[in-house]
Amino acid sequence: MAGQEGADNFTIAMHPIHDADYSHVADRLVYQQHDSDHDDPVSNTARALSAALYEIDDGQRLASRELFIELPSEWLVRQDLLPTPAARVVICLPPSLEITPEVADSLRRIRERRYRIAVPDTIDGVLDADGESIADIIEIDASRPLDVERLQSLKVRGFRLLAEHVQDHEQLEQCLAGGCDYVNGRYLSRPHYHVSKPRGRHGNRAAQLRLINELYRDDVDLARLHDLLLQMPHLHVAILRRANSSYFGQRQQQSDLRRAIQVIGLNELRRLVMTMSLASYMPSSRITLRMALIRAFMCQNLAEPFRTIDPEEAFTTGLFSMMSALLDEDQEALLAELPLAERILQALEQHEGHLGAILAICEEYEQQLAENTSEHSVQRLQACYIDALEKTDILMGRF
Repeated sequence: MAGQEGADNFTIAMHPIHDADYSHVADRLVYQQHDSDHDDPVSNTARALSAALYEIDDGQRLASRELFIELPSEWLVRQDLLPTPAARVVICLPPSLEITPEVADSLRRIRERRYRIAVPDTIDGVLDADGESIADIIEIDASRPLDVERLQSLKVRGFRLLAEHVQDHEQLEQCLAGGCDYVNGRYLSRPHYHVSKPRGRHGNRAAQLRLINELYRDDVDLARLHDLLLQMPHLHVAILRRANSSYFGQRQQQSDLRRAIQVIGLNELRRLVMTMSLASYMPSSRITLRMALIRAFMCQNLAEPFRTIDPEEAFTTGLFSMMSALLDEDQEALLAELPLAERILQALEQHEGHLGAILAICEEYEQQLAENTSEHSVQRLQACYIDALEKTDILMGRF
């Protein structure tokens, strides 16, 4: 088991990039899979992007800074998977990449979408082409002797220069004197590391496949998408995080899944789902999820007769009361980073307010069922529970 947990670990590093004024203006995403048996560039890139875009708190990640990310050739041809927003993303090409006509065409289409492309100075077929260059930024290896005349020539042609591997003050001064616009190296600042948490195993694999199919239909059914996403806790949480990121500029925190889907839009939802699917974040067991949905539907049913209680908030309260079990994460840490309404948080943390009372009733009733007692099993509770069972079976059986 310990070996499996180690294999699940995945580390990303955010290497600070500074401008000529020593301001921290960007980060370069570097990643490492701890299990060498799973050296899949597509999956590794997906896990890195998933951690950087959907797992790390938005305020710690991009803020107003740019993100430099190296993408393998398999990823470059999938235009729908490119991370957003384009204005903050710089796509870096691997040094070993061969610029075939197909790759060159993909890169031109990427630039048309206003992404910038960074290219190592060692790659052939990009800088010396007769036509328009497909690069915006040239990466210079500062650990090698600098060809100042070549750097000046690149500047004249309109390229911006990124100095990599700057290790000391002398190298820094040489790069700046040569006209470099960006500097990346441990001399100015050390990288920030983030270990991606091992993924949970609760969910519905069949629903995941149907979700991907539904996402790419011409006549997308948003209600069906919502029902499918309820069965995928990791996606549920990731959508809430994304909807409340600084990129979407929401004045109010979004805690309702339906509203969060509307905020990020269909294209962003497709990117999120496909990235996390490629990252193998989708779970497989359904037992815990079924328990969570039953509790959520029961909370919703109990709230419906009361005008002062929002049934959707009651549903969210019930579902998120088991989210730590669904995601195999600490409940306190999870709630601290989720954009849930204060009344929902009070219900989850302290069982306070109307929502807290409803949650307590549900938990007490579940305990009575587990102990096979009939105490307080009034008709109303039985009806709400039976209806919750039916709704859960319909929802999960449908897919």
